[in-house]
Amino acid sequence: MRRRIAVAQGDLTGDGMVETVLLTGTQQAGSAAWQQIALEIEDGASKRRVRLLLPQDVGYDPQITLGNMSGRDKSDVLISIDSGGSGGIGYYTVYSYMNGMYRIIFDSESYNAALPYRVVFLENYVVRAESLANGMIYLIDISGRDEEYLRGIYNADGTLRREQSGFVDPLSLLYPADVNRDGVLELVAWQRISGLYHADGLGDFINTLTWTGQQFALSGQTVGIFGESRQM
Repeated sequence: MRRRIAVAQGDLTGDGMVETVLLTGTQQAGSAAWQQIALEIEDGASKRRVRLLLPQDVGYDPQITLGNMSGRDKSDVLISIDSGGSGGIGYYTVYSYMNGMYRIIFDSESYNAALPYRVVFLENYVVRAESLANGMIYLIDISGRDEEYLRGIYNADGTLRREQSGFVDPLSLLYPADVNRDGVLELVAWQRISGLYHADGLGDFINTLTWTGQQFALSGQTVGIFGESRQM
């Protein structure tokens, strides 16, 4: 039986009327996972309801966030779903009302495909993380890691024992924020940079995405790195 998961209200069409937004899905007895998750919107004026499919419709803790991500005159719908895997990956979809219909203007799968990365270990205890979409290169100093870890990668003189690559996880966190203070919300996206294995976290790519009128485009990028406390 299909059940209600979450509900929110806001003006999605810009006509001044309030729409009711729901996430519905099915759930097996004894399981925390939701399946066949769908977005349902009840029009504020006509009271007609439409059900919209999601690119990823299975996961945990589905949530709705409303906000003006594509303009000031109406709200858009951000759906967040946890994958439940050990990688902490999230599924995110943004629906917007445009030209008389609701359409997807952001989804995790398209985002992950559009922003590839390359992570390689360099000599002298440095990792190079490159964002191929914009050509930006970030160098992460790992000389402070414990000796046993470094000995598995480097010779005593700081040269590499062998070529070694890392990787960047798919999208793990996405949230709206008015970064530019212009009344329109940007999307802030986080992706983990890992070294030898997933638990070997080196930092995060933090991307800001701005609506251009046609799509969300990369407008800012930083890398947050992990520090460690050392006794003086």
